[in-house]
Amino acid sequence: MDTREKIMEFFKSRGKSDELGYDTDLFKGGYINSLFALEMVLYLEQTFKIKIKNKEITEKNFRTINNIAEVVERSKQAQ
Repeated sequence: MDTREKIMEFFKSRGKSDELGYDTDLFKGGYINSLFALEMVLYLEQTFKIKIKNKEITEKNFRTINNIAEVVERSKQAQ
């Protein structure tokens, strides 16, 4: 299972997968809010054993599952 699939599984486990694709705008679609974003960051750090820098936690970086996967990959390389 690749990074994007694991992130999609996280959304599915929270009941947020209706018509969700890798390029779906998570904010416009109502899939993510500030509290859910915090939960997402914790999930990503624990699952992928990374530390996401504060400067990486932006609306742009968390807009789509593809964007989130890119943050994870950059964080892996930075370690």
